[in-house]
Amino acid sequence: MPQPVLDAFTKEYGITVRCFSFQSPEEAEEHIMSGKVYDVVLIENQLFPALLEGHFLAEIDLANLPNFKNISANFRDLAIDPGNRYSVPASYGTTGLVVRTDLVGNNLKGWADLWDPQYAGKIGLRAQPREIIGLTLKTLGYPFASENPRELEAALNRLLELKPAIALLDIEADEAVRRLLQGEIAILHGYAEDYHEAHEQNPAVAYVLPVEGTALWNESYAVPVTARNRQNAELFINFLLRPEITSQIINEKKYAQPNDAALPLVNPEIRNNPVVFPSDRELRNGSTILPLSPGGKKLYADIWHRFMTEKP
Repeated sequence: MPQPVLDAFTKEYGITVRCFSFQSPEEAEEHIMSGKVYDVVLIENQLFPALLEGHFLAEIDLANLPNFKNISANFRDLAIDPGNRYSVPASYGTTGLVVRTDLVGNNLKGWADLWDPQYAGKIGLRAQPREIIGLTLKTLGYPFASENPRELEAALNRLLELKPAIALLDIEADEAVRRLLQGEIAILHGYAEDYHEAHEQNPAVAYVLPVEGTALWNESYAVPVTARNRQNAELFINFLLRPEITSQIINEKKYAQPNDAALPLVNPEIRNNPVVFPSDRELRNGSTILPLSPGGKKLYADIWHRFMTEKP
């Protein structure tokens, strides 16, 4: 969250906000389920079914969020939370490859290209099991969210083939762009914010959406049951939904947010940038990261654990 936004909230309401970052959706889920105290969390939509089933989230009183009216109708009342009783849509975007074209050229077009020997030792992957496993499944012609054990085993074998070519695995978010710019890696599994941060310092950095189709992620604000300041939590979320505040977040973080009232206030270069606001074609070709079944979650956790621990 941009510090000027937090400072503006503190100045107006006298409430100080402390922010903590999760390295992955799985880490966020673990923290919330373990009872760690947060007043507001920004989490991926794929986590909501399990968190709701376990009664880890508090109901949000939309009467205290008059700015909820600014949220695009396309993002309200989703299957993960009918009526938005527990979630407030916050942001969405794509997963791509952030590429140093000055180091590896312009031929990289998709996820499958990572297995090309010319890129060995130049690849950096984040700790995002759903994205990495899902996009690997797509290179094999399987569904992004397959729960077929045979298909997942094939994806694991393919990932283990790639493992020796990976220079940095499980990169922390705060380190990813720096390591790309320093040349420790030339290809980063990343997002629009990574691209813009890197491109501003090196114009040779490009953002590639995999030809197999991108992974589409959605995030929402929620209030854990452990929140000590629920009234302040709703006050903060409503503040973030103000058009002038949402547009400020988009302009700085360069992530799309489904706030119709904020769009006219967004820098036109950002508003019209398909890296930030994907085209309809990219959205149709992409795969939304939807929740897995309980059995599917166990399968993916096992595949990821084996990928991280087994030798090729």
